[in-house]
Amino acid sequence: MTALADTLRIAIPADPGYLDPAYAGSSSEWILIDNLYPRLAKYVAGDEWTVELEAAKSVDLSDPANIAFELKSGIMWSGGYGELTAEDVEYSYERHANPDLESALAPEYALLTDVEVTGKYTGIIHLAKPSPSFWSATMTYGTGAIVSKAAAEASGGYFEATPVATTGPYRFRSFEPGQSMVLEKDPDWTGAPGAFDEIKLIAIPDDNAARVAFEAGEVDYVSGVSALEFDNWSASPPRGGQVALKQSIDPLWLGISETHPALSDIRVRHAIQKAIDIPTILQATSNGHAKQAPGIVAPGLPGYREGKLIERDVEGAKALIAEAGAEGTVIRLDYVNTANRAAIAQIMQANLAEIGLTVELNGQDEGTFWAVDEERAKDLQLHVKSWFGNPDGLYTLQCFISDQVGVWNWEGLADPDYDALVEKARETVDEGGRAAIYVQLQDMLEDSGDFLFLTHEPLTVLWRDGIVPGSLPDGRPVFGAFAKTVN
Repeated sequence: MTALADTLRIAIPADPGYLDPAYAGSSSEWILIDNLYPRLAKYVAGDEWTVELEAAKSVDLSDPANIAFELKSGIMWSGGYGELTAEDVEYSYERHANPDLESALAPEYALLTDVEVTGKYTGIIHLAKPSPSFWSATMTYGTGAIVSKAAAEASGGYFEATPVATTGPYRFRSFEPGQSMVLEKDPDWTGAPGAFDEIKLIAIPDDNAARVAFEAGEVDYVSGVSALEFDNWSASPPRGGQVALKQSIDPLWLGISETHPALSDIRVRHAIQKAIDIPTILQATSNGHAKQAPGIVAPGLPGYREGKLIERDVEGAKALIAEAGAEGTVIRLDYVNTANRAAIAQIMQANLAEIGLTVELNGQDEGTFWAVDEERAKDLQLHVKSWFGNPDGLYTLQCFISDQVGVWNWEGLADPDYDALVEKARETVDEGGRAAIYVQLQDMLEDSGDFLFLTHEPLTVLWRDGIVPGSLPDGRPVFGAFAKTVN
């Protein structure tokens, strides 16, 4: 256990490409952003989704259109970039509204008017209209990350895979693509210290490879592994390891891009929805641990779409394909090339063959899959994908407005009524009213034929004896919350 005494080794799905909140896309990038950049408040490690103040000493939410805050003093940026101040908050939030930046987070900041700096540590976030969801869906999540103004400006306004200035128990030390990213204790951090001298983040994209690496003593913590492995690993745990099943709130769905000529006919898209055998997919990939999802919002959260499950109807799907004259259409299905996603893709390929559609499978590494620009967006057809969920459903639902076509909106939905309803949700103060709108929005997504909701994936987590894992309720690692077992 020599390595464990000094170094915590965590498996992540892929090397990061961007560690700028404005451009991050892959799960690996968001894990790092969550851990390396501060927020006014954040979800903390534990079994419940609980928000606690982080960089903020206080936040006044009594006026949801004018959110006053005071930062804790003495929070230092790494790299010699000085102390975290209200000017950093101002810069971080307002930059997403800059059209030249082309921030993927622009929709989340749509109601932001400005951040008024009232003192070194104090300010007021002004919104065009009251919006409780700006706090719950944006500011407390990775999308509310605060960056150093001085460091960002020194980097030309943005940064890629190597963070310039961070705060927290650990800071960036080195990155060798294909090898590891190494973090070390930050000597200037005044909060609770990390339990390890360093953390190594090792890209391992495949579930089976993660187990092999664990058994070889190369990693100490693995999360986000298919629930299918839970039964296997529980029956025969890797030596020196412990296994748990975590229920995520991350939506998994089949996206059907209406902007592609082969899928522009809504009858074809509805036929695809009817043809997919979701129960078989979930049994094959989770041994029954996963439940079919009726929407984006997870069970138990405001806006859960109770009881609205699509049932397989092969004959109905065939009729729609015949009506559309689409027999023999060839379409491509993109997915991250893991064993879990490949199994889903193969079942979908067989299902769609039954109704006369030929599906070409296109498994990709995680970095390639998430690297969507305007040109690649035009060629998107079918795609299986999962996003980090948020206890506030607007976090995901707002990504399918017209302005996000080709950015986060890969499905190409451009519905003014949907756009207007998202704006209404942003401005609705009553939680029950917002929840009802979230249900309407999910109805619209499904009715468009662009979405086939699959599940909210339960995920297997594996950790080595000798550590106490620190994670969010879904198993996502919180680096500073990891500890060593006390003997």
